[in-house]
Amino acid sequence: MIGSRPESIVAAAVTPDLSEMASCTDEQLKDFYARNREYLAKFEDRQPFTDLFLRRYHNSLFYYKHFYDDVFVIGNPATSTEAFYFVPGYNGTPGQMRFGLPSLIKKFGMNIYLRSLYLDEFSARRPAWLKYTADHLQRRRQKLIEDLREMSRIFPRIRIIVSSTGFYDFLAAYSQLGKSKCEYILYWVSCAPDRISRPLVEKILYRVNGFTYEGRKWFAYPNQQWLKIVNPECSTRKRWRCGPQHKAFYKIDLESRFYCLGLLWDYASPDCVNFMLKNNLDIHYSVGQPIDLETHVLAATRDGFWDDSSPAAIERTLGRYLVNKKIIYRETSHLWVVTPENISALIE
Repeated sequence: MIGSRPESIVAAAVTPDLSEMASCTDEQLKDFYARNREYLAKFEDRQPFTDLFLRRYHNSLFYYKHFYDDVFVIGNPATSTEAFYFVPGYNGTPGQMRFGLPSLIKKFGMNIYLRSLYLDEFSARRPAWLKYTADHLQRRRQKLIEDLREMSRIFPRIRIIVSSTGFYDFLAAYSQLGKSKCEYILYWVSCAPDRISRPLVEKILYRVNGFTYEGRKWFAYPNQQWLKIVNPECSTRKRWRCGPQHKAFYKIDLESRFYCLGLLWDYASPDCVNFMLKNNLDIHYSVGQPIDLETHVLAATRDGFWDDSSPAAIERTLGRYLVNKKIIYRETSHLWVVTPENISALIE
C-alpha cells in the first residue's frame, strides 16, 4: 500500500494490463510510477543512468503537449457530413489526429467528424513498456472493428487514416470487418516497414541508460538537430515553408519526448516494436487477405526506420499487403513527411 492508495491500484502493479490505473488522477499515477515497489522491481539489468532517465521520462508523461494526448473524438456524428477514423502508430496517441485537422478542414469544411482508436491501455499517461502485450493488442484490434462498425451504421463513407505502424493494426483487423454498405477509403501516412532492425548505437546507449522490462530491452536515444546527419529521426524540429507560409514544428508537441542532461530523449525498443508487428502480421497471415480498398500512401524516402527507404524497397513491402494503392513520395524523414501540404496532397 502506498499512502492512501486503494488496494486495486497496488494489485494492478503485478498484472500485465494495469487496467485499474485508468481512473487514477495524474498525481496518483506520478506517485505510482515513483514509488510502487512491484512496478519498479520489473526494471531489470539497470545501467548507471537508468534511474535518472526513468524519473525524467515518467514525469514527461504529464507534460503539456499540443497533440500528444488522449483526445479521441472531434465533431458531432449526428450533424457531420464527412467522417474520418484515425489509427495511431507505435506509441502514438489519438490526439495526434489534430495535426492534420487544418488540411481536412481546408478540403472538406468544418462539418466533419473525427474519431480515433483509443483504449485506456494505450493512454499517453502510460509508459510505452506497459502498452504492448498480446492481450492489449487483441483488445486494440477488437476496438478498431467495433468503432468502424458503429460508424458505418451512421456514415455512407469513412476515410480511415492510419499512421506509421498503425497500418498493421488495421491490416490484422481488416478481414474481420465483414461486408458493409459503407465505403472505406484508406490513407496511410508515414508508411512503416513490417520489421525494424536494431540500430548500431543500441549497445552503447543501453549500457548508459537501458534496462530490460519483462524480457524486452529498452534504451533512451537523444534528439538534437545536428544528430539528424546520423539519423533523420533524431531531429527536434522542422522549419516548414509552403509558399508564403513558414513556421517551426516541434517534435515534442507531436510525439513522446522528455528532457534529460540538456537534450530531448525518447525510449526505443526494437524488441517491443517487432513483437507488435509480428503479433499483427501473424493474425493477417492466418487469414491471408490483403487489403483491396482504395489506398493512398504518403511515404518518406529519407525515413530512418527503414533499412532501405527507396521507392523500390517501399513498394516491395507495400505490395505484400495492398492491392489498390497510390503512393506519394517525399524526400524527408518519417515524421516530417506529415506536413499540411503533404496531407492535402494525400487526400486530394
